[in-house]
Amino acid sequence: MATRQSSSPSALSSPWMRPAPLRLAVHLALAALAPLAAPAASWAQSASAGDIAFAISPSPLDVALGQFGVAAKVTVAASPELTRGVMTQGLSGRYTAEQGLAQLLAGTGLQAVANANGEGYRLRRAPQNAPGVSTLAPVTVLGQADSAVTEGSGSYTSRFVTIGKGLQTLKEIPQSVTVVTRQRMDDQNANTLDEVLANATGMTLYRSPMGGSYVYSRGFRVDSYQFDGVNRAFYYPQADSFTSNTVILDRVEIIRGATGLMQGAGSPSAAVNLVRKRPLAENQVQMLASGGSWNNYRADIDATGPLNESGTLRARGVASYNDREYFYDGADSRSGVLYGALSYDLGPATTLTGGVSYEELRSTPFFHGLPHYSNGDDIGLKRSTSLGQDWNRWNGKQTSVFAELAHRFNKDWSLRLTGTSTQESNDSKYAFTEGAVNPQTGLGPMLYAGLFDLSTHNKALNLDVDGAFEALGRKHSVSFGASINELTSKNDFALNRLNRAVNVWNPDHHVPEPSDDWMRENAYRSAATVVKMKQTGVYGVGRFSLADPLTLVAGARVSWYENTSRYRDSGEQYSDPYKDNGVVTPYGGLIYAFNPQWSGYVSYAQIFEPQNSLDASGKVLDPIVGKNYEVGIKGELLDGRVNTSVALFRIDQKNRAQQDLVGNCTVGDICYLSSGKVRSQGLDAEISGEVAPGWQLFAGYTFNTLKFLDDTTVTTTNFGRTVTPKHILRLWSDYRLPGNLSAWSLGAGVNYQTGSYTETRGVKVSQGSYAVWNARVGYQINKHWSAALNVNNIFDKTYYQTIGAPGWGSFYGDPRNATLTVRGTF
Repeated sequence: MATRQSSSPSALSSPWMRPAPLRLAVHLALAALAPLAAPAASWAQSASAGDIAFAISPSPLDVALGQFGVAAKVTVAASPELTRGVMTQGLSGRYTAEQGLAQLLAGTGLQAVANANGEGYRLRRAPQNAPGVSTLAPVTVLGQADSAVTEGSGSYTSRFVTIGKGLQTLKEIPQSVTVVTRQRMDDQNANTLDEVLANATGMTLYRSPMGGSYVYSRGFRVDSYQFDGVNRAFYYPQADSFTSNTVILDRVEIIRGATGLMQGAGSPSAAVNLVRKRPLAENQVQMLASGGSWNNYRADIDATGPLNESGTLRARGVASYNDREYFYDGADSRSGVLYGALSYDLGPATTLTGGVSYEELRSTPFFHGLPHYSNGDDIGLKRSTSLGQDWNRWNGKQTSVFAELAHRFNKDWSLRLTGTSTQESNDSKYAFTEGAVNPQTGLGPMLYAGLFDLSTHNKALNLDVDGAFEALGRKHSVSFGASINELTSKNDFALNRLNRAVNVWNPDHHVPEPSDDWMRENAYRSAATVVKMKQTGVYGVGRFSLADPLTLVAGARVSWYENTSRYRDSGEQYSDPYKDNGVVTPYGGLIYAFNPQWSGYVSYAQIFEPQNSLDASGKVLDPIVGKNYEVGIKGELLDGRVNTSVALFRIDQKNRAQQDLVGNCTVGDICYLSSGKVRSQGLDAEISGEVAPGWQLFAGYTFNTLKFLDDTTVTTTNFGRTVTPKHILRLWSDYRLPGNLSAWSLGAGVNYQTGSYTETRGVKVSQGSYAVWNARVGYQINKHWSAALNVNNIFDKTYYQTIGAPGWGSFYGDPRNATLTVRGTF
């Protein structure tokens, strides 16, 4: 049983999912021309005290901004798309920082916006004046509730994150944190969540044999996902079918290690927070069209802006469509995304935001992967080999509705109340093979079929309160809140033997399709169930200033969890119900600031994972407990433009169910002991941001070892495979050329990892270390249009993205491929 929740089946029947290319282009063009109301009002920021002597000659704007920042000792962040090819008249004389910046930007069509935290500025396009009206180019403050927003920053890092409860800098969280910004997603063409996580520090993907991917961090499967900080539970009866498009996201935040404070139940791997784009206070329309290898075509449009003159009502709409084939035979997919959101300022300190997203997938997939020889050796099949059938289908829908009320009582205290409702469905039917290939005869694989009908409804309500107070002459902060999450999943599946041998060198893709009724009547394994999961919790965490350089972080969560599953027809119990009441997961750390740029920390975090195995007396085992110990150093450099960290970690997980071979079972024939214990330990290192003018860098390295501490002979665990290799490197860099070549940017990177294997019944399937190199060339055509060519796997490395068992489950990684993308911003 996999737990990463799903929803019900459905085919992509909506007409908009199958538009002809011309019709699609017309719809997107019409949407782009839809009028938006006037921009929101802005407030002038008071001038900086004291005049500064400037001597900046006419030059490209990005060069001039660097000189200005050095002279004024301030940070001016700008997206490369804004500054490419823009010249400035220069700046000479004595000015305040605000006056000088306004003068420097005169005639560029840009204006400076003071950051909400009062430190530095960012650039945006200046609003267009009405005919006959002229205004000065003021420095403005744009009201924004979420200063962790990465959209428009042009950066590979963010100074703030929201995943650790409350708005915090990365240095304020005593655990390893990664932020994948909007700019990096765009530069790397990371259009799905899987593509984002595959390029994140310490994360590896194990392709699910029946759709989607399992994600691993520090040797454990990631099962904790949040949307805007609100947990979403997942459940799939077989494999993992969760997918998500990134077109609606501003950023992806990841905390590695145990995160029980944030979500209660889960594994000690990592938590992933998907932060949606929100309506902006200024008019903006973005368009994208791309085409790539294997007929991979995509079109996006994203429009936002105020809907009234005062700017108190703002809207955003996103639409995306992708039609593609794959490098392996007979597979294709069509996916679409619609997203709409509204924000309304009920008052100066209160904002109500609501939105809805809809994702739809219709595909002909190749599931279950390729086999190896029965001794584990590689067969060496062509990468285009598919063992699927032309009647395979995987159709899915996800609809999510959310509402958020944010209120700031004063400069220190704020509240956020969020409610979400998500419905997901999956309808899949496919043929797959199982069986290793005999090296002498070439026989072994046999054809099977699976039918799955899944639907899930997930509801969540979350309350967070953040505040600061003074005590004993020092300022401290606290976060506390409560949450409730309910999931109901209705599932129906059947697995069948089709009793046909498969020739893996010359597969037949046209085997007659069995009817759905026949598959249900002749299944060797099937079930129709209703699974219900409910989790509630309360939490509190404080950050206490003990001395100028020393901060204590301490808190805990108390959780209640219950799980039941019954047959859909009879209502009889399908598996043993289980629940855990009042489970406490503590969290704590010490942060020592060496200076304003560098700090060190030690931390302890815990998480629990319910289990439904019974001991000899018939009692449900205690939950599995994961404990995370971490010590590290973090740096915030170059006025926050660069974040870096190094951490040593150890995770001990205990109470894993192991079969009791001695006790007399009072219920059933098999009972268990909670005696299993495993350990994961290693090092994480990361650097991200603008390390030099025009040079954005992301580099993440992980060293990880995994071992059993108790019951080392037991193999019923993910530790039977190296889903987290010993060494992992994720590197991507993009450099904007200086001077007259500033319209050009060059990017390159590599994903490297050491060998991996799986071991099944004493047979090991393995592969050695490999590196996949990628590159990008970008060109800013003018202030509105840009183009980029991405080439992935430029040396055409042949490797397995996932290593399975001898008889199934190995998937090749993508061969060399290219994508040309054109973007427009207005």
